[in-house]
Amino acid sequence: TPTFNRIELNDRRQGGIITTSAAMTMTSGISRSHPITRGAWLLTVIFNDPPPPPPADVPPLPEKFAIDDNQTLRERFSEHRSRSDCKSCHVKIDPLGFALENFDAVGKWRDTYPNGRKVDSYGVLNKKHKFTDIYEFKDAILKEKEAFLKGFSKHLLSFALGRECRAIDTPVIESIVQN
Repeated sequence: TPTFNRIELNDRRQGGIITTSAAMTMTSGISRSHPITRGAWLLTVIFNDPPPPPPADVPPLPEKFAIDDNQTLRERFSEHRSRSDCKSCHVKIDPLGFALENFDAVGKWRDTYPNGRKVDSYGVLNKKHKFTDIYEFKDAILKEKEAFLKGFSKHLLSFALGRECRAIDTPVIESIVQN
């Protein structure tokens, strides 16, 4: 039988569920990261607070941008954030997704985009905790530890039960969070 071997990491940007290569790849396209998909995944899986689907008339960004494009991905998405019917959701989604923007489409660390522009991963978690990089983002999540534990535990319990959690599941969720 296979055994579990814990591996100590020297760099906090790696480690944990959120920054695994599997999570980064799963929430990316073929050739680029998808910060909005990553943010929605974090809201759904980690915080158990899924955003509503986007309006039907919002076009997706192209997978590949023009070669002479000098914008960052955040700048590219500014149009989505400026639409009144998109803004309320993107206020919650974008900071989470852009916090992971230093990880490329397969989870490899990068400081700049292929066009040479610096990756900008700053944001605010839950409108309270500012962060400028993945380290501060992970610290911000720890400041919301109970919300994180409750959301993630509820999501996992729902998956394990094969159904949405109900009021009857609350004591189990509270016990998991407390322990």
